[in-house]
Amino acid sequence: MSCSWFGVWPLAALITLAWIGGCECQINYRLSTNVRPSLYNLSISLRDNTIVPNSPATKFDGEVSITLQTSLADVKEITLHKDVTLTIIQCVLYDAAGKQVQEVNNARLTSVEEAQQLTVGLNQALTANVNYTLFFKYFGNIQTDTVGLFSASYIDEAAMQTKWVLLTQMQPINARLVFPCFDEPTFKAKFQLSITRPDSLHAISNTKLEKTTSEGNNRFTDHFEVTPIMSPYLLAFVVSEYQMRGNSTLSIHTRPAYNQYTEFSYSVAKRVLPAYGELFQQPYQELGNDVLQYATTPRFPHNSMENWGLVIFKDKVLLEQPGVTDGWAQKEFTIRNIVHENAHMWFGNSVTCKWWSSIWLHEGFARYYEFFMGHKLYPEYQLDQQFVVHKLQHVLTTDSLNITQPMTSAEVSIQTPADIDYKFGRISFAKAASVIRMWCLAMGEENFNRAIANYLKEFYLGNTYPSDLLKHIGENWPDQIYVNLNQFFYDFTVQVGYPLVTVSLSYSGHQINFYQQRFLLNDTDGSDSKLTYTVPITYTTNLAPNFTNSTPAFFFAKLVDIYQRWSDEPIDWVIVNLKQANYHRVRYEQPLLGNIQKVLTKSGHSGIPNENRAAIIDDLFNIALAQIIDYVEVFEFMEYMSTETDYIPWYAAYVGLEKVARRLTPQQLPNFKKYLSDITEAVHAKLGVSWSASDKVLDVYNRNQQVSWLCKYQTSNCTAQVLEKFNGSEKPSPDYRETFYCAAARTDGYDRVLELYKKETNYIDREIYWRAASCTRDYRTHYQNQILGQGNSVDLKMVGLAQLYEQNPDLVTPIFQMVTENISQLNDALGFNWAKTAQALSDMAEYFTTREQQQLFSNFYKQSHTSFGSSAETLNQALTKVEANVQWAEQRLGKLVNFLAQRNGAGGLAMASSLALVLSTILILLFR
Repeated sequence: MSCSWFGVWPLAALITLAWIGGCECQINYRLSTNVRPSLYNLSISLRDNTIVPNSPATKFDGEVSITLQTSLADVKEITLHKDVTLTIIQCVLYDAAGKQVQEVNNARLTSVEEAQQLTVGLNQALTANVNYTLFFKYFGNIQTDTVGLFSASYIDEAAMQTKWVLLTQMQPINARLVFPCFDEPTFKAKFQLSITRPDSLHAISNTKLEKTTSEGNNRFTDHFEVTPIMSPYLLAFVVSEYQMRGNSTLSIHTRPAYNQYTEFSYSVAKRVLPAYGELFQQPYQELGNDVLQYATTPRFPHNSMENWGLVIFKDKVLLEQPGVTDGWAQKEFTIRNIVHENAHMWFGNSVTCKWWSSIWLHEGFARYYEFFMGHKLYPEYQLDQQFVVHKLQHVLTTDSLNITQPMTSAEVSIQTPADIDYKFGRISFAKAASVIRMWCLAMGEENFNRAIANYLKEFYLGNTYPSDLLKHIGENWPDQIYVNLNQFFYDFTVQVGYPLVTVSLSYSGHQINFYQQRFLLNDTDGSDSKLTYTVPITYTTNLAPNFTNSTPAFFFAKLVDIYQRWSDEPIDWVIVNLKQANYHRVRYEQPLLGNIQKVLTKSGHSGIPNENRAAIIDDLFNIALAQIIDYVEVFEFMEYMSTETDYIPWYAAYVGLEKVARRLTPQQLPNFKKYLSDITEAVHAKLGVSWSASDKVLDVYNRNQQVSWLCKYQTSNCTAQVLEKFNGSEKPSPDYRETFYCAAARTDGYDRVLELYKKETNYIDREIYWRAASCTRDYRTHYQNQILGQGNSVDLKMVGLAQLYEQNPDLVTPIFQMVTENISQLNDALGFNWAKTAQALSDMAEYFTTREQQQLFSNFYKQSHTSFGSSAETLNQALTKVEANVQWAEQRLGKLVNFLAQRNGAGGLAMASSLALVLSTILILLFR
């Protein structure tokens, strides 16, 4: 027995203690487990007018027979879920032989509408451990929003008709909108579905079509094979005129005109399932369903949904139109979504959480494998590195705010529909994936894979708590890695937040000192700042650099204040949290940070990997945002990036720079532009503004962000090169199209980009050209002719106006003055909608950075707010936000502004700023 086994089982007790507390709500949203279903025989009948042009049906008819039994005696009522939109026509209870026990009249049916529960009162108690069948005949609504059974429309351009597809979205608690059921993940059962539909349509569901029978009058019923044992939220069906690519076991279904665009998606699908089967030592077909179908839809609440055997995707996920949407970014989007949803066949579908409070057991693993199985199959996307900047660093921000939540919530705290929705957020997805990655790297991939395979096998077709998973982690944890696993798991799954590990050198570089504290962006926001964690510490030094060893050197126990490591030889630099494997931030105290900056400027950045360079940058920006250090220290460190050419560190840099750049005044932007131009010297020289078929994927992404930033801030080496390239006739690659044309529209290319927009017939490229044309610096012409003019939708006008100032931050003041000269013109152009007009001004105000701009907005509000009616409150809230933003910049950026001025040798800056202020005041007076 390994040392790590100690303390795993007490984890359940710790979690239970964390969950102690009562739910103050009066309504009990949870069902009793006294009665459990084992089979649903469900028939859905679509009415004759189900799908006709411009008029989808609003009702459907249903019958369901639920095989169930109780484990207790004296059970005289059955409570299950039913939404208020279902109308019960008949309810009958039968015994195991099919003999009627009781026809339940309406008086014996009671509902709790808020809990969406229906209680069936019985004349006599059920016999324990004996099967009964509860039958309902009912009708329900085809929803107009994207829950339950709903409709989505599309244009069949060949027939010039509006057509409809009917489809389902049951997760998390929407099965009750389609049929009476036990709508909780722990109530697993088999489902046998039949769908009656018009002859012009066909249906697909979770399993293979078993047979089709004629009902007469051009109506047919499709009967599907019985599903594996699964939770109700996984039931799905689609009724449409779709076409299929593939075969009886693996297929993609989409509208006929789009079938040709599914070739790449299908190629990904064919690779993913076998890879998972091999990894988990459990092929998909052995899970209990030998069919896997993908279906697309023009309208869906999420990118995709993992229904067992019938995964539903938004159109944009699976469709690659040659020359339009087949760029690298789109292909990556397709890969990641397919890999993610396929992971759910094991995590969620086969092995399911007991309750939504630990939904991370599904989503954390799906997000983890989305990147790391995706990387294994498609290494050219470097998804292992992208995970660090796109998911880990992103969720660290969320998890440092008082709005955060634990991965595993108290079960009693997740009761209402709103509570359940609350769990489907970044913490359950990205933090969980990051913590899972931390476990994998700490224990070693081979041990981790074995633990996961054993977990999936033990709980096959069952429900689990986090402690069930952690038991297997413990059983496979290496003996030589000593840690209190119970505490380690608790600290990152039940406890909120994460630590900041501060590192320093002392005794002339012979001693490394480690400290920890909870990282909070605002330590006065009510969060518990005293939380500490069991932190795996990995590090390397210049004496024997090794960035591949992810085994923790030690674990920082939560009750220990400081750890120290002695070196007989003096150390110049140390890098902590190798490849940002562990879930924490790092602060390097001076002079250590300065030493790290020096080695980063050397050839190959001294071997320090992309992930660590990105981590240092992201940590610095966030530590400054938390006011632990000044932004000057960050910008001084960022000087090293004049030698940086890789996408991963640059992505982290631009995320941090965005928060600062948006708060700089127009007068301060020239010095920022000079700084930006200097630190991008190497990367711009490498990538330029031209594209090539031989570009590596991350170089494509990197060029996009470089050109976007450099041309937005009007660096001459960017704008001149773009204009020169634009004068050629070659069309940019899909990934780069909007960025390139946006940059061109700021120059003499505006008229040509606008003409491309007017001539384009493909709606995707057409919107790209519109957003690009709206980057023009000739804002008055674009506003008067295109935004106030006829022919563009209100949504496009809102986007176009936002582009004008977002892409030209130095022009915010004159754009606001132009718009507010006659606000009624904008209101008319936005469909006589003061709410949208108020929102447009509120969005613009987010880019205000000066007291003068604030005064302009305040004056406008005083003079014009009555025109907005109730929407004036949107403007009032925007004024409050402007005050907060301006105060933030005044309090945080003073030293940085001086640093940039001094760095750039801006002699006479004070005089120039004063002159600019005077000119700005004169302009304000002139425009009144």
